[in-house]
Amino acid sequence: MGAASQIGNSSITAFRDVLVIQTMLEDLQRSIRILDCDIATEEAAGGVGDAADPRYPLLARTLSRRRDNLKSTVRALKERLGQLTSMA
Repeated sequence: MGAASQIGNSSITAFRDVLVIQTMLEDLQRSIRILDCDIATEEAAGGVGDAADPRYPLLARTLSRRRDNLKSTVRALKERLGQLTSMA
């Protein structure tokens, strides 16, 4: 395979990766919105909205950690997406 063919394959792979990452980002952001609603529901049901309060609902605390982890993943994917688009 020649150099031109390898460049073409590389571009196709990068394009595919961009599409996959964009889809993942959409799914993760939807999950974050759902978690935000679930957290708000738990806080309302428990009557405590301050995570520092010892009475803060355990489920809300767990969901908050999950949401924060997803946000971290979103940041990393956006960074990778930026790298891929700058290569194009």
